[in-house]
Amino acid sequence: MENKTLEEFENAKIGEDKPQIEPKEVVIVGYKIDDVKGKDGKEMGSKLNLVVEHPDVKDKKIEISGVEFLNDKKVKQSGLWMKKDNDGKIPFKSALANLLRFVKKNTIKELVGIKINTTTNDNGYLLVKAY
Repeated sequence: MENKTLEEFENAKIGEDKPQIEPKEVVIVGYKIDDVKGKDGKEMGSKLNLVVEHPDVKDKKIEISGVEFLNDKKVKQSGLWMKKDNDGKIPFKSALANLLRFVKKNTIKELVGIKINTTTNDNGYLLVKAY
C-alpha cells in the first residue's frame, strides 16, 4: 500500500455509516474456494465461500464463508474450512459436514440452488444457519 499524503486527507469528511445486511433467507448460486493467510502471511488453509443472492442486495452476489450450527447441543460458529479425512472425505464433525447434513446434501456441488437462512456473528458478518 502506498503512503498517502496529508493533502489527501486534510479535507476528507467522515463517511456514512452503512447499514449491515440483515440476516434473511438466501439462495446459494455458486461457491468458490479461497486460500486464507494469517497476519504473518503464512497459509492457514482453504475456506469454502458460498456465493449467494440476498433479497436486500440487488444486482450483486455476496459471499458467506461461515456457518452457525449445533455441536453437542451448543451453538457453534465456524468458518467453512476445507479439509479431508484419511479416506479423502469431509471430516464428519467439521462445520462443512454439519452444514451438508442439515440441508440433506452429500456434496458441495449439491448446495447450489438451495435456500437457507442466515444469521450474524458478533462482528456483523453473515453466516449460514444450519440448525
